Amino acid sequence: MKIDKAPPKDLPAFVKIYPGASQVMSMNLGPMSSIIFQTTSSPDDVVGYYRVQASADGLSEQSGQAQAGAPAEQRQAAFHDATGSEILVVVARPQQNATMVSLTYRYAPKAPS
Repeated sequence: MKIDKAPPKDLPAFVKIYPGASQVMSMNLGPMSSIIFQTTSSPDDVVGYYRVQASADGLSEQSGQAQAGAPAEQRQAAFHDATGSEILVVVARPQQNATMVSLTYRYAPKAPS
């Protein structure tokens, strides 16, 4: 596991940092990577933003259940491309006067043809 206090320089195009995000931190977790940050926007606004972005990037939303033990105010959404090589999971959780956001993603670059 590797942790940085900034987003990776080689972020896949479908992984976008929320506008106005602060305290950005990234982690590499083997085949998955994660970016964590906070924003003053609501969890609903954050997930809504990622729904629009994912659709524009050709990712479909997966239906899923909330995490066990998650607070009722937490919002989350999961997206993937048609092949399953690009996955993005968004979790937005209210915390005091901010929303903590976690973007977990997998990106398998396509081999040149």
